[in-house]
Amino acid sequence: MSGNGWQDVRVSLGPDAEVNGKLSFEGPTRIEGKLRGQVRAGDLLVIGEQAVVEATVIAQKLVILGEVRGQVEGASRVQICRGGRLFGDLETRSLVIEEGGHFEGQARMEAAPAVAASSVSPRP
Repeated sequence: MSGNGWQDVRVSLGPDAEVNGKLSFEGPTRIEGKLRGQVRAGDLLVIGEQAVVEATVIAQKLVILGEVRGQVEGASRVQICRGGRLFGDLETRSLVIEEGGHFEGQARMEAAPAVAASSVSPRP
């Protein structure tokens, strides 16, 4: 993938698509249509500029260019781009909000694993 990586992702749901229910994707996926329900992505999920997603989103990596209303769970990275909007709570290890991006909700971020005190040797 060149550039930002997410620009080369194939479109799975075009702007004229409307889906109610549960969707699951293994590979990099881009949504441009309307989705209500639940979406799972084992890899990258791009919510395109024209997309309106009212769902629980479970994705490894999430890039938001359009609108998401709902809960985001278990993401290693969430990126809200300029013009992107997220209304809802999210759980992620990394959150990036670009200038012009919008987030309303609560974020819970996983902490990096702590080094156990017993594994650190004191200096003599």
